[in-house]
Amino acid sequence: METQDFCYNGYKTLDDGKKGGKPMHISYQPLWNTLKERGMRKEDLRLAAGLTTNMIANMGKGKNISMETLVRICEALNCGIMNVIKLEQDNI
Repeated sequence: METQDFCYNGYKTLDDGKKGGKPMHISYQPLWNTLKERGMRKEDLRLAAGLTTNMIANMGKGKNISMETLVRICEALNCGIMNVIKLEQDNI
């Protein structure tokens, strides 16, 4: 049985620790859902977490953000990482 233990270099690993599977990317859909559930706008998040407009735009384009930025978002929203990002397999 295949499980998703951790990721490195954009690939998931199998139970035996060997590199394999499809490439993966980070989705910010959980963040957008969290904001919607709380009645917040992206601008509200930007101000609460001290983010730049470029950071918000990059997340909207699915680009990577730093761990520091991820922590700031979690702190501002008082939530866990699973409320901000999720890993999705690329469609190849």
